[in-house]
Amino acid sequence: MISLSLLFLTSCVSSPDLERTEQPWDPGLPDLMNAVSPGDYAWARGIVHLHSPWSHDACDGAYEEGESIESCLDDFRDAICTNRLDYVFVTDHPSYAAYQSIEDLLWVEGNDTLISESGRPVANEMACPNGQTPVYMPGFEDELMPLGVTRHYSDDLDERHELYNRYDGDAVQALNELGATVLVAHTEHRDLGVLSELAVSGLAGVEMFNLHAMVDPTKRSEDLGLDPTSWLTDAAPFTSPDGSAEPDLMFLAFYQEQSVSVELWDDMSALGATVGVAGTDAHQNVIDLPLRDGERLDSYRRMIRWFSNWLLVSEDTPKGYREALSSGRAYAVFESLGTPEGMDVSVSSGGLRVEVGGSANTGDVMNVVCPTLSLESPQSLEQPLIEAVIYRDSEELARGCGEHRLSEAGVYRVVFEITPHHLGVFMGDEGDRFIRPFPWIYANPFRVQ
Repeated sequence: MISLSLLFLTSCVSSPDLERTEQPWDPGLPDLMNAVSPGDYAWARGIVHLHSPWSHDACDGAYEEGESIESCLDDFRDAICTNRLDYVFVTDHPSYAAYQSIEDLLWVEGNDTLISESGRPVANEMACPNGQTPVYMPGFEDELMPLGVTRHYSDDLDERHELYNRYDGDAVQALNELGATVLVAHTEHRDLGVLSELAVSGLAGVEMFNLHAMVDPTKRSEDLGLDPTSWLTDAAPFTSPDGSAEPDLMFLAFYQEQSVSVELWDDMSALGATVGVAGTDAHQNVIDLPLRDGERLDSYRRMIRWFSNWLLVSEDTPKGYREALSSGRAYAVFESLGTPEGMDVSVSSGGLRVEVGGSANTGDVMNVVCPTLSLESPQSLEQPLIEAVIYRDSEELARGCGEHRLSEAGVYRVVFEITPHHLGVFMGDEGDRFIRPFPWIYANPFRVQ
């Protein structure tokens, strides 16, 4: 029997706040500039797994069809700015992207600033109209997903393309030498044995959630074991012309934990440190169907708004973002349900503070501080129910905020759940069925020896 000693436990119910007021729906996310972060780091919001117009199938295949991508590129940049991202790990398909220079992959224009390391361009500090300056870093997605590539593998274009399409340990090592943090996307159909072999060569992590898999009928049925199309009916209040719910909240019609991917993430974490991220996988290429807000259903702006990956960073530089990600100081935050404030998961070990993604010892204490809902997040005066769930090796051990003694070795992680009473005002006439617990925030795990 697995035991977990609870030193101190508190309820994680969000309580009324005298400063709290109703907030209308916002097409973008609140700025994190003044968000209070735990420990010695700063919060940074970003996207992992995003396709620019350099991907052959992005923008309704415009580049592949020889059509103009100017309008789609504007949508792409506007989405990054509107959602107030601090960093972007773009992941273009190699079929075209492998043949472009790093500088061309960065889409530098206007008042953007090209960032170099060792005399080589590695990132674009984008200049947004709202003052945001997201750090945009290149990468690729095929069987492997190298993030934050600092240079190309070879001057030979075909050699580059060949490497970026491989799925073996030697490719992982070669990509690591390019400065990349190498992940695997679409974990829902991966084999644990293959992933564990790649980890020996330096694979850093996996997607524990992928948006494409959540809506694709074949992936839902064959990989996730879900009804392939039931979500289309559930989405009607958000997508139909005579619906009454906020279109951006259509995400709730198909959002649930991807248990197949989460379990594989847990299994990988048991073998060695494994970063878990939520992959947006946006291409703006699904269906050009305008919703009631006048924007296409699959717009970059809408999909980026649904969730993000928050990092605890030591510096606002490409190196700082790569280091935070590879170290696992990461939280997957589903901000369609609201933007959190004040969350903190850490371990006190030998008088030192250990952040998520780190290692701890049996007998150490895990400190779980439940977040509240940001005052700037869309909301009514009715407040959400927020609760922390503590897992060890995929098994639920306890619920509640406070101090938790790590009494046995294993992989410990925390999920914050939210029942979104505060969103009822945006859900229209059929909103009651969406007032139920949803996974809100996934903290990366601690490996306890």
